[in-house]
Amino acid sequence: MAQLEADVVRSQSDVKPSGLHGRRQIFTGEREINRGNVVDVLAKAMGTHLKNRAEEEYLEKYLRGIQPILDRHKKLNADIADNRIVVNIANQIVTFKTAEFAGEPIQYVSRGSKKSVPKKIEKLNSMMISEGKQSKDMDLAYKIFTYGVGYRLIVHDRAPNPGDLMDEAPFEIYIPDPRNTFVVRLNDVSKRVVMGVTYVYLDEPQGGIRYTVYTDNVTYTIDGGKDASFEIINEVQHNFGMVTLVEYPCNTIYMGAFEVVLPLLDAINTTQSNRLDGIEQFIQAIMVFEGVDVTMEQITELKEAGALKLPPAMDGRTSRVYYLNEQLDQSQTQTLVDDMYQTVLQIVGMPSQSSGNTSDSSNNGAVIMKNGWWNAEARALETEGAWKRAETEFLKIALRICRQTNTLDGLAVSDMEPKFGRRSYEDKLVKTQSFTTLIGAGVPPKQAYAISGMVSDPEAAAIAYEAYQEAKAQELDRETNTSVVVRTQSNQDEPDGTDTPGGDAE
Repeated sequence: MAQLEADVVRSQSDVKPSGLHGRRQIFTGEREINRGNVVDVLAKAMGTHLKNRAEEEYLEKYLRGIQPILDRHKKLNADIADNRIVVNIANQIVTFKTAEFAGEPIQYVSRGSKKSVPKKIEKLNSMMISEGKQSKDMDLAYKIFTYGVGYRLIVHDRAPNPGDLMDEAPFEIYIPDPRNTFVVRLNDVSKRVVMGVTYVYLDEPQGGIRYTVYTDNVTYTIDGGKDASFEIINEVQHNFGMVTLVEYPCNTIYMGAFEVVLPLLDAINTTQSNRLDGIEQFIQAIMVFEGVDVTMEQITELKEAGALKLPPAMDGRTSRVYYLNEQLDQSQTQTLVDDMYQTVLQIVGMPSQSSGNTSDSSNNGAVIMKNGWWNAEARALETEGAWKRAETEFLKIALRICRQTNTLDGLAVSDMEPKFGRRSYEDKLVKTQSFTTLIGAGVPPKQAYAISGMVSDPEAAAIAYEAYQEAKAQELDRETNTSVVVRTQSNQDEPDGTDTPGGDAE
């Protein structure tokens, strides 16, 4: 195990910003993981995982502001302060991406026309709320945009202690640290996950690492000793039929949100640090006495009093006292910084915040296109596709647990899909007008909701709309029937008008 820890340290020291190109997938040729081969597969997988872990550690430190600029050392002008300014744009990128992607709850919505499905999906959403899935989705998104990959673990709910309230959901959801987590895929065209691994470092005096290995039918607990040995200390059978550790990649190359622009971020840090160096160098410029003979005592007097009386110039030359300096052109430097920053935003897919890039159009769509919001949406759609693929695997496990516990029957993964509540910047008035126009043209409510994008769950909204219209029609019928009864009663109470003045006169 000491060798393993040494490998981690050495891998971290080898990480360079220019060498980060996304995380590596881990493969094996073993089609089935069992007691006989689980240790060998684990030992081989750790070699690749340690390289990923070293890069993830680097990205974690970079996100927190521990960036290469802090390690630089000046070779000249040591008497001038060595400014090391961190402009933490990486944190800005990850925070924006996380809030924009998962800031609104990611809910499940109906895809079919079964009337019983929306109620079951509503129950499933309630279970997810009880498990705090929204906050866990935020945590997962934050890790995805930082490391390029994240993981979600779902297991059976623990048995409650006596007196504890029963949990609404029969499962537990965890978001493990990607630096201590990985999955192993089969090295064929399917690339299906055959093993998932999480591990923790054990405290002294035992030391070492404890691995939890998830396979299709067994969960193994394996201790890795300090002598690099492995020992299976426990195994538990389960009937999921699949690995319950689900991998969520940020994109197809497992690259984090700011990883691709690391050289530019370092360049911005260097430029800003050099600007402050230039200002301090200007302030601490060297004073030149030309044609004047001064002593060190006079120079000391100058520093203390701020003024100095000098003797006449020697040999008839003109005497001058001036500062030796060359000030950095701040306007050109700011132009360079702005250009690099805008390039960063374009590459990572973030809306521009430059005042010079503001649309003068009142059309909200023009603002979206011109200020780069559509670029941000395009990047979010890339992550959304990868997320949905992983969420399908997560839902398979969740629904199996629900069926095994008789909590929620008759609901299939194909009945629903995750709905992301983004695009809050779009014009709600335009959506409302589109919906009204579609309904007026005879388009069914479900299709009208879906086309206009006015709500996140068109199926549930259409059911509610139809129920409202039906209730409104019934109320109108009741009002109509009541009006008819009132008019009829009024007619019966009125005289028929056949009598003539004079009564019975003949």
